[in-house]
Amino acid sequence: MPAAAHTSGAAGTVWRTDLEVKARANEPASFTLELLKERMDNTEPLSASFSLEAGESVRLADAVDAVFGFYGSGALRVTATEGAILATSRTYNTNPNGTFGQYIPGLDAEIAAEHGHDYVLMQLSSSASFRTNVGFVNTTGATVALEVDLFTAAASLLGSVPVTLRPYEMRQIPAVFTLVTSESVEDGYAIVRTSTEAGRFFAYASVVDNLSGDAVFIPAQLDGPLAAPPEPRFVVFEAFMRYG
Repeated sequence: MPAAAHTSGAAGTVWRTDLEVKARANEPASFTLELLKERMDNTEPLSASFSLEAGESVRLADAVDAVFGFYGSGALRVTATEGAILATSRTYNTNPNGTFGQYIPGLDAEIAAEHGHDYVLMQLSSSASFRTNVGFVNTTGATVALEVDLFTAAASLLGSVPVTLRPYEMRQIPAVFTLVTSESVEDGYAIVRTSTEAGRFFAYASVVDNLSGDAVFIPAQLDGPLAAPPEPRFVVFEAFMRYG
């Protein structure tokens, strides 16, 4: 889970994360849950262990506080130690009249962004009505250097923000467009890449409505030319008929 929280945010928001984990394929499973605290080297993270019966799921409400007693933000690393699991989460802003939540999926470390490619965060805004936070998780045990280029929808480069992540560090940058411009950006995007050859990371954006506190989670997508389709192959069948 690249983002999780038990903390307060801008404009009076109060963020909490519920985590759900299920045993796959109707078989029992065990897993460890680790908290990768924001802006820290998480080589030795806080950890807890859980077991599930066949087909069972468990919801850990307000997991950052309930499991780890921690106030703040970070990422949650869920690792199956027996069997196989599925994991999802919901991070939401509490409100006396209800909650505003954003679904944040579990992401397999095998599909983390890597060196040599650009990754895009789309549908971003920065104005009196909306703010855009961007976040990153280093999935390796070494330092990873990132560059975040911020653009308008018309592909005008507004500026770049360098980010250096310590081992297994999670980092969120609030209101990122305000670091490069004082103007409103009604529609923009970010391009993220790493200069670290062995670097692997996750990137996301969270666009928050400043009036309601409602948020949407936007995962990074690979931004590059489509792979060439395979050349068509034709197979010719010969049929022989004998009369007689």
